[in-house]
Amino acid sequence: MDTTFSSAYECEELTEMPQPAVLSHYFYPGATTEGGQDGVLVAVRPEHGRPWIGTFAFGRVAPKAPSSIFMTPDPQRICVVAKGAGYLVSVDDPTSWEIVRATPIIDVRPMKAREIIVFASFTDMVAYDRAGIRWRTKRLTWDNMRIMEVTDDLIRGEFWDIRSEEKGRFVVDLATGTHQGGIDGV
Repeated sequence: MDTTFSSAYECEELTEMPQPAVLSHYFYPGATTEGGQDGVLVAVRPEHGRPWIGTFAFGRVAPKAPSSIFMTPDPQRICVVAKGAGYLVSVDDPTSWEIVRATPIIDVRPMKAREIIVFASFTDMVAYDRAGIRWRTKRLTWDNMRIMEVTDDLIRGEFWDIRSEEKGRFVVDLATGTHQGGIDGV
């Protein structure tokens, strides 16, 4: 669990449903209480709301993609990544949720200095701040992006460029999401 940002809740990943099951149980995607898919099981205890349990469905695109829980720049929202599928949920209203706009998520970088959380897929990145999406890069790679360095101002990465059959590189500005390098060489 990543606690880079402060939160207005406590949470923990569970290995099984507590018995007796007395808390509301939501399944994502959908925020339904009628049942759903297997996934990461999380107990959430908001400071001001009712505690609840969420099951966050595993992604299907990249079975080896990461799974973890992240605090977000919004202290009222939790992010759960389940084998590459990402979910942002209001801890006070678990029916208010959205899917992270990176599929599959292969890397997550909370950036306290910028008050953003950056999600990387195989080909691009998207950053969320307290209000939602702050920026999204253009396509950076053909596939298999690797983040090599992260500072308070930028992310450097590399990928295999199928055109030149060499490693390609890119740099993303964390303030704006603009980039240099990558597949379009800008």
